[in-house]
Amino acid sequence: MLVFKKNQLLFLSFLMLMSLKTIYGQSYFANGNARALGGNCYQLTGALDWQLGSVWYADPIDLSKDFDLEFYLNFGDKDDTGADGIVFVMQDVSNKAIGKAGGGLGFEGFLPSFGIEFDDFNNLDKGDLVSDHIAILKNGSVDHNSSNSISAPVPALPGAVNIEDGQDHLVRIVWIENTKELQVWFDCNLRQQITYDIQKNIFNGDNLVYWGFTSSTGGLNNRQTVCLRDDILVDDTMTLCKGESILLNARDSKDDQYTWTPNLYLNDNSIRTPSCSTTQPITYYVEYKDLCDNVFKDTLHVEVDEPFNLDDAKDTLLCNGLGYSFDFTLNYDSIRWNSGSRSKKITWFTEGEYSLRAWQGVCYDDDTFNITTSVSPVITITGDSVFCQGDSTLINLEIIPSDAVYYWEDGLSSLSRYFSSSDDILVVAKNGCDSVSQNYSTREIILEELSLGNDTFLCMGDTLTIGPKSLNSVDYAWSTGSSLSRIDLTEAGTYTLEISKENKCYDSDTILVSDLEVPLLDNIDDILLCKSEKIELSIPNSNGQVIWNNQEIGESYILENIDGKVDVKMTNLCGEDSLSFDVSLIDCYCNLFYPNAFTPNDDNLNDFFRPTPDCPKLFEFKLQVYNRWGELIFETTDINESWDGTYQNKRCQDGVYFWTSNWKGVLNGISQVQSSKGVVHLMR
Repeated sequence: MLVFKKNQLLFLSFLMLMSLKTIYGQSYFANGNARALGGNCYQLTGALDWQLGSVWYADPIDLSKDFDLEFYLNFGDKDDTGADGIVFVMQDVSNKAIGKAGGGLGFEGFLPSFGIEFDDFNNLDKGDLVSDHIAILKNGSVDHNSSNSISAPVPALPGAVNIEDGQDHLVRIVWIENTKELQVWFDCNLRQQITYDIQKNIFNGDNLVYWGFTSSTGGLNNRQTVCLRDDILVDDTMTLCKGESILLNARDSKDDQYTWTPNLYLNDNSIRTPSCSTTQPITYYVEYKDLCDNVFKDTLHVEVDEPFNLDDAKDTLLCNGLGYSFDFTLNYDSIRWNSGSRSKKITWFTEGEYSLRAWQGVCYDDDTFNITTSVSPVITITGDSVFCQGDSTLINLEIIPSDAVYYWEDGLSSLSRYFSSSDDILVVAKNGCDSVSQNYSTREIILEELSLGNDTFLCMGDTLTIGPKSLNSVDYAWSTGSSLSRIDLTEAGTYTLEISKENKCYDSDTILVSDLEVPLLDNIDDILLCKSEKIELSIPNSNGQVIWNNQEIGESYILENIDGKVDVKMTNLCGEDSLSFDVSLIDCYCNLFYPNAFTPNDDNLNDFFRPTPDCPKLFEFKLQVYNRWGELIFETTDINESWDGTYQNKRCQDGVYFWTSNWKGVLNGISQVQSSKGVVHLMR
């Protein structure tokens, strides 16, 4: 019963979480290649070779009680090329277990175990039937010729009908504990029926075992799935708290028509899950047609527990470490505190708001109470009393108990304060128990500014001295390991100096010292320059200057209409280098001349076809030759390569051939693209 008392608002979320728990929610674990498809359906294997999957119900099944399981199996749509099948398995390993792939159907490897095999592949060496079949085995074996065979295989369907038809097949497994009878139904046909003590003969008397499905593929495959209901296991006895309601439950009906009797305390006696609000114990009978069109009757008992009021706790003040004790051993079936504890006998010492829920049967009630404590105030001051110039220090107060009134000497009452200068601090705290005070001092450390200057260069073979101006009362720590204020360098690198005072305040600076060599210019060849042509020369020198003809400074220089000598000088901190080169200014043209005939007869006279260039600055070139059918028979981008009158190492016939040519060169000082085409006569 949900009865909210005074001060129970903090317990609301906990109470709602408990009351909204799903009645029939059940879960499964998929392992290996198995995966959830949604709607409580799982793919055990895909249509791939050597897949292995298992799906297990989260909680064990009880062999000491009757059960009636109904689910759908789908074996894929490959018949002659499909394999291998599905096994309904009970085992005592875990709900994360997985067997072996291949012909063992994923059942192989479980010992001890009980399996109902739905096999759609004929392994002759295992005693399989030619048709798809159902058998009962144990201990992970699928060999019907072995001692692990409990019931010989029979066709899955009368007439040995193929079950690898891509359709869902209804399977029902019934266990009657009193007679140890097990029934296996397939598409509403009873296919296996045995009397066998599974608990005693296989599980050594253990009644709780994990159950689920395994499947595998080998050299052949199928997409094999299983679909279950979220209420596949439901107790035949339910209990509600008087004044509340509960949902009854029945199996799926073929026509969705149900009749619950007696029609008392039900919101609708013609639906699958009517709401029951009985105030006294009652037995219901439900009649409907199952999925096999059989009239089915089931019995469901509803017990009723009486509600009660929980009022055992009161708001309480605890002083000087005393506790608030509870003993519910004789009062309630179970207890749950908002701390997560389920102890019926417990003592609380810490102040705060406490909530608890108590059960008698399925009825429960909630209560909430507060504990407060009081002791003499204790002041704890934390924080760094020493800090660096330009910084501040955070001083924190911890005042116990929390109801104590506290303040700083200047009247402020915050638990944290920043101090940016040397100071003496006084803090006072008091409550009904006592009044106390405590002193605390802060001190500022002055650290001089550190600078190593700008990054610099070290000429090869020289020595460079670096370091700051003299500083007072500091310790030096260079990245080289030196503890001097200044150091001499003979190698380039990154150097860092850290200074400190009282091992408390630190500052650091880093300087990059780079190697710098005396400039050395690469040789520049003499240059032919077309009239009106522009040529850009570039000499990188990021750490110095490049001077052209003693007047222009820059890493690049444009040659245009210059005829004569050009001087270049490169300088930096370490020295300089210079050179000169000649520039000849000429008229530029660019033409290619092609013969109109050639005689490739190996007489060393006019044996090849290629252009004669008249182009001082030719940059790009392409020649293509076609036969009269438009077929490309020769192509080159090398001005010095000729066509010898052959194609694919065979001599071409005499006749007319067509050519096209594209080239790029400097014409009138401008880089231009030109093209031409024509014919050439091949004569041997």
